[in-house]
Amino acid sequence: MAHQRRLRRQLALLARVPYAYGIMDSQKPEIKLLLLIQRQAGVSRRKAQELILASEVTIDGNPIADPFLLVDPQAIHELTLRGHSLALRRPQLRTYRYHKPKGMLCSHDDPHEGNTVGRVLRAEGFIGYSWAGRLDQDAEGLLLITNDGVLLNHLSHPRYEVAKTYRVWLDRLPARAALEDMLRKMRQGIEDDGDRLRILSGRVANNPPYVVIQLTEGRKREIKRLFAHFQLQVVRLLRTAIGSVELGQLRPGSLERLSEADTKTLRSLAGQAD
Repeated sequence: MAHQRRLRRQLALLARVPYAYGIMDSQKPEIKLLLLIQRQAGVSRRKAQELILASEVTIDGNPIADPFLLVDPQAIHELTLRGHSLALRRPQLRTYRYHKPKGMLCSHDDPHEGNTVGRVLRAEGFIGYSWAGRLDQDAEGLLLITNDGVLLNHLSHPRYEVAKTYRVWLDRLPARAALEDMLRKMRQGIEDDGDRLRILSGRVANNPPYVVIQLTEGRKREIKRLFAHFQLQVVRLLRTAIGSVELGQLRPGSLERLSEADTKTLRSLAGQAD
């Protein structure tokens, strides 16, 4: 009932000022609100829709909860997301690599955890940015921070098969023949709790040794679940690459902007046309 009353109030507001919001005027450059938020805030289309449905978006001070509302950006005086003003012109698209430290939560906001990626981004002035490559709180390594919503979606969606590379340290290392057999089975796919988990490749490296694996999908806690299938516990997990972008010597907690050449290569790998 409360939702219906709120929707009726929004419709009444729009009925009073139809041209201000880009409806009933075929000459204006209309765009769906969720696409405008995706473009200006640098979030995925799904996230933009969730934010609008949660009444986190306001137009000229009025909360709007219709993701598919047609709006005219030129007629809007102020667009806000979670209280932050969003520029109405197309932002300069940028992508950064970030070394997420162990213990940090991959979340914009969390009522029980202050050490989040979102809090770091806001403190650094990254309004309208989000990340590709979610990591568990006890994992560490590379995230890609961007305000390019299309790139973000392509990097995150499994159909684009962007490879992510990890180093995995285990509580114990089986004999090489046994480990290679495990990795072969992981490449073929393992059923776990209704999911089919599969790696792209796997090998043992370095001395002392660790396992290097590649995934293209990345289900929740997938690496830990894969090794748990063989009664092995992951004691450290480090992501070292997403597509063509490598973590390199970037220190934990550090941000570094990608060059135009690196960004272009990444977009190409993610199946995104220039």
